Amino acid sequence: MLRLALVLCLLSPAVALADAIDGSWCSEKGAHVSIEGPKISLGGKPAIDGQYARHEFLYQVPAGEDQAGDLIYMRLRGEEDMTSYTVKDGKGEDPVAWKRCAETS
Repeated sequence: MLRLALVLCLLSPAVALADAIDGSWCSEKGAHVSIEGPKISLGGKPAIDGQYARHEFLYQVPAGEDQAGDLIYMRLRGEEDMTSYTVKDGKGEDPVAWKRCAETS
């Protein structure tokens, strides 16, 4: 799977890379994910394992979730922006834009 992520990386346009993909992310449609190294939590659910590379993340959607079994590739686009893609036939499709979630105190 990591090899697939590297292929996708080479096919994607050049991007400005921020420090790391770790943190809480919110989509325009209200979805929320949190990445901590090789772990990802989907909408507050227990964390699952994925493949972490400082500016990228790849995971398989667990059973019981929408898109169960699909591979999701996430790529940091800048300090505050990330894009995720569903991997189909070795290509990233259906891009989703994400922003770092606003911190609440």
